[in-house]
Amino acid sequence: MKLSNLFYACLAVIFIASCSSEKAAKTTDKKKKVQYALAPDFIFDGDSIEKALNAASNAQKSESRRLFMNGLDLLANRENPAASIEFFREAICYYPDEKNYTHLFQAYLKNGEIEMADSVNKSLYGRLDITETGFNNALTAAARKDTGACIESLQEILSQGFIYKDKITGEKLFKFLEGNTSYESMLVSNFNDDEKLKKKIFMAFLKSVPDIELPFEINSDSARSFIFVKYINYQFAMFVPGMEDARFSRDVSNEYMYVGKFKTQGGMAFVYKSYQVIADTLNPVETNIVLYDTVGKIISTQEIGCFCSPLESKSFVINKDLSIDVKVFNNKWESDPLEKGYAGNK
Repeated sequence: MKLSNLFYACLAVIFIASCSSEKAAKTTDKKKKVQYALAPDFIFDGDSIEKALNAASNAQKSESRRLFMNGLDLLANRENPAASIEFFREAICYYPDEKNYTHLFQAYLKNGEIEMADSVNKSLYGRLDITETGFNNALTAAARKDTGACIESLQEILSQGFIYKDKITGEKLFKFLEGNTSYESMLVSNFNDDEKLKKKIFMAFLKSVPDIELPFEINSDSARSFIFVKYINYQFAMFVPGMEDARFSRDVSNEYMYVGKFKTQGGMAFVYKSYQVIADTLNPVETNIVLYDTVGKIISTQEIGCFCSPLESKSFVINKDLSIDVKVFNNKWESDPLEKGYAGNK
């Protein structure tokens, strides 16, 4: 009888220890989870957005990009704007940057939620260029089939320096305006020289990129770093190899940031990073250089640095004579990452 009681007592102790261990594991998991930078109820509150932008950590920004890419895949590739909305909203909670809001606007618009799209666009006033929010106003007017308001919004942004013809002529929502005299004459008077227009866009692209002074170096320790506030606007995708393909690919997985530009003998050089957002661990980052002629035509492109994988990285120096030195590093781990993983592994 005593042995039986002892047996059950031991079972009880084991059960309690197991529960305690399980509870501790759950608590640990919760601690590891990345917290929101912005509460869901405040994603349209200007002051709260500003505070979250300034306070967000790299972990929060990284989680935001991962959710953003999932949302973009649903929106652009799978044509499921309703499902993408939740991803964009949660991405905003981790890091409320303009890119998340502009795509949330598009998702609401494509899902037929015009009032919500308007709310998102209003939260972008003062954060985006006035021509971009004005273009969004034209889109919501077009979604309502309000001809007068749509043409008025387009004329307004054109008078403010809007130069992206393809964004207007390639927009399906504006198709109902075809044949309208005011609309057709507006296009002719503003976009009558495609070559001149492309050069203007190239100049706008260069203006958005900071100059870098030579010699310029990115060492292997910082090859992995990716600054999330320096992403390249997709309206300049024509000047960045791979960017336009990635935007409409079935495998939406890359984000792009500018590093800087410098003059060459025949034109301009541009250095940028490509960050693979959807990855299991230690996301790959590539650094590339593109050479252009004076009007924005791509002459050549080359990878010059990378955090290629946990086992390989590249550093580089761009010298004053425009030569480039690249070093390749094969990284050795204390324990085999395939067996032990990367956490706590030196």
